[in-house]
Amino acid sequence: LVPEEPRLARKLLDPLSNMVKSTHAKSLLYEAVFAITLCLQYVKKSNGSQPSNIPDVVELCIVTLRDFVSDPDQNLKYLGLVGFASLLQSQPRVLHDHSECKPLVLKCLSDEDVTIRTRSLGLLKFMTTQRILVDLISQ
Repeated sequence: LVPEEPRLARKLLDPLSNMVKSTHAKSLLYEAVFAITLCLQYVKKSNGSQPSNIPDVVELCIVTLRDFVSDPDQNLKYLGLVGFASLLQSQPRVLHDHSECKPLVLKCLSDEDVTIRTRSLGLLKFMTTQRILVDLISQ
């Protein structure tokens, strides 16, 4: 419904954020974060500005997705990478601005699971700069 009614995205951010903060169920946690990442693509107001709570919501998503990627459970790791890919659609600088996420994504490039390697490879384009290109290629 959000693509059809973009104002709905702004209204959903707070309830979804509260759900992320209050639940311990991994499946619900992921679905709430993923829904937030989809809403973030539609939160701009008609004048081009964004709601004031966006930085806090983005930070909440980053922390949650980082926990998923660092989890030893391969399924959660995969979901974390999928969530980051979705978040990067509206916040393309996330991996640049949060250096603690880069090592997690790079570590996933050496994972034994090919789907995790493939997902992390897809995130590289959001992390690559001329400064770290040599380091990435050497890995």
